[in-house]
Amino acid sequence: GRRCRALAAAALLSVVAPEALPGQKTDTVVVNNGNLIVGEIKRLQRGQLELSTDAMSTVYVEWPKVCSVGTSKIFEVFLEDGTIYFGSMELSDRDSVIVLAADDTVAVPTQSVVSLQRIKPNFWDALDGYVNLGFDFTQQNAKLDLNLNGEVRHTARQKRGSGGDIPILNSDGIVLTRFTYNASFSRQDSVANIERSQVALSRARQFESLWFWIVALGAERNSQLSLDYRWTVSGGAGRFLVQSNKFDVSVWAGPAFSRERFSGETPASSLPLVLAADAYYFTWGSLDTTISSGLQVTPILDQWGRWRVNFTLNASRDLVKNFNLTVGITESYDSAPTSADAAQNDVSITTTLGWTF
Repeated sequence: GRRCRALAAAALLSVVAPEALPGQKTDTVVVNNGNLIVGEIKRLQRGQLELSTDAMSTVYVEWPKVCSVGTSKIFEVFLEDGTIYFGSMELSDRDSVIVLAADDTVAVPTQSVVSLQRIKPNFWDALDGYVNLGFDFTQQNAKLDLNLNGEVRHTARQKRGSGGDIPILNSDGIVLTRFTYNASFSRQDSVANIERSQVALSRARQFESLWFWIVALGAERNSQLSLDYRWTVSGGAGRFLVQSNKFDVSVWAGPAFSRERFSGETPASSLPLVLAADAYYFTWGSLDTTISSGLQVTPILDQWGRWRVNFTLNASRDLVKNFNLTVGITESYDSAPTSADAAQNDVSITTTLGWTF
């Protein structure tokens, strides 16, 4: 509104200064409560702008309260309608951000921006992720439960490719490489130990218009299901149905190839079809909350009538910044495991303390 325009106009005058020295924090954020914050913009993710400052260390600003931002660094600017720009940004006095792209200069409404991702040339600087650890012990029956899970992500820019007459393949895009792991162990007197482990490596490229492609390699083991191992190679295409500062909902589908062995059985191959959906919901406050869920329904094309389902639901609450408490539930189901002694489903509930980086 008018207040934002007045504040941004004042900021435009106040930030005119000689060229900054290396290492100085010179990015500028104008918020609608009258504050002008100078620091280093790290990212906009899940509705919050992360900003490193000299006076207040790292601060998180709710994006709906931001009028405009300015930085000389290169960011991926992702809009709610799926449009992607790469460039630096200048302050604007009209509730907008001016993006200085390589071949264009465009003003976009501030609240149409749902993600700002810094494009970093250094491999290690482009890494982020989290690690969670859970532990539980009951003395009466010597019951011990351990859980370790986490994720490491690397984000990079992919330049324009050769897409022929397909415009979507001729645009710049973000490539996300992600490694996830989940391992748990349960021991109890007079009961066989339960071991579960799962790792996955995926690479996805997001295009404009909310489309993306993905390829993935995964492996898992689950003694509760009598599964000695299963590894799967999959790939497909998908789309974000919703991507905003409160919700992310995406779906994707594609073919796969699996190799698995159940206890006491010989290894067998299969041709699954992966149908997947993921959803995230974010809330803000003095402590943030994230609710996430993932669903994979996998019919086995060469074993008609057999299908698998994997479902996860996690609720994470910040204890302090970068440390959180997460409660999660996981369900695995196989309608027709190849081993007659194998269970059809396995449900686990975990509580973990986590750290993000």
